[in-house]
Amino acid sequence: MNTALKDAQAASDQGNTALGRLSSNALDPAKVNGALAGAKNAAAAAMQDLGLVDPYIPDGKDPEKSAAWWKGLTPEQQDAYLALHPDQIGRLDGLPTTVRDEANRLVLDEKLDAYRSGKPGDFGIDEDEYKSRINAMEEIRRKLAASDGNPENHRMFLLGIDPEAHNGRAIVSTGNPDKSQHTAVFVPGTGTVFTGVPGQMDHIRRPQKAAEDETDGGANVAVVSWLGYETPNWLDGTVAETDRGDAGAPLLRNFTKGLRVAEGDNGLCSHMTLMGHSYGTYVVGAAARDGGANVDDIIALGSPGMGVDKASELNIDPRHVWVGTAKDDFIQTFTGTVFGEGPQNGVFGGQRIQIDTSGHGGYWDRASQSLDNQGRIIAGRPPTLAPKPPR
Repeated sequence: MNTALKDAQAASDQGNTALGRLSSNALDPAKVNGALAGAKNAAAAAMQDLGLVDPYIPDGKDPEKSAAWWKGLTPEQQDAYLALHPDQIGRLDGLPTTVRDEANRLVLDEKLDAYRSGKPGDFGIDEDEYKSRINAMEEIRRKLAASDGNPENHRMFLLGIDPEAHNGRAIVSTGNPDKSQHTAVFVPGTGTVFTGVPGQMDHIRRPQKAAEDETDGGANVAVVSWLGYETPNWLDGTVAETDRGDAGAPLLRNFTKGLRVAEGDNGLCSHMTLMGHSYGTYVVGAAARDGGANVDDIIALGSPGMGVDKASELNIDPRHVWVGTAKDDFIQTFTGTVFGEGPQNGVFGGQRIQIDTSGHGGYWDRASQSLDNQGRIIAGRPPTLAPKPPR
């Protein structure tokens, strides 16, 4: 009897593994357009019939619970979930970076397949937006594939993808945050949309390189572009409101907590920096204000306000709140409004870093002190400070 039970269990495990591989192999972007959905549905039906997949998936509200659930699955069950529910697995904060990357690449392939086999009306968009989304998805996939041959510290990881959410969502990292001694999470601001994600993938390499140049002994650095919230825009007036930042704050806080949980599996307690630009600084401030951001340093560049009147209200030592604003950055005309006190002002507190670039978008100019200072903070080193303004 015991032998029969063992044989039955072995057969079940083998079937689980085989079907999991079937689903993964079926989701091949080289297949003809429209084939992915059918292949996935067929494999899913077979696995459900065999009772090989527990339908339970955490709601994602607690990264620690999500991580514990994932660890409790067998390798065969993990393969099955990745094949059948990549969209849900890819969104779970707290799971390993490599797992989320695998899941979200499957989601990207499925989305791209659906768009290529559909038409603009299927997605409620016009022809121009339809083409723009396809181009963006193709470019994201191309950049991911191009980085796959790099060492892990310079590889791209896709931690979130949803081209159909308002303005789109995408979370991309250069370097693996789970295995980096220094990690930075960058929150972009107004006007950043899904079609600009390929540009964000290039953008985050600059602060990564700046931080790597500041590390002792070649410590690994990861920089994440977090387009995980609905960004405002100028045309509809949402740029002058805090609603979207307030809605994005708990999502950002969950994400940074998830990074802490995932890196803990590798025995790391890395130095983490949260940095925002423009409206993104308000999202950062709201996340820190309403429960702490789970980070060691905060950088605010070109900020209209962080939702607080003093750096001491961000649940972090004010000496680790770094503020930089170009002298000719127009954003200064928006401070003191619904976003709170301007971080550039002396009454705010925090530390003002030296900025030698111009305008609202020049903070990452190559060979600039503005970029060098970001690199130093990400690497846990003191930046060059600007003179204190009058209080």
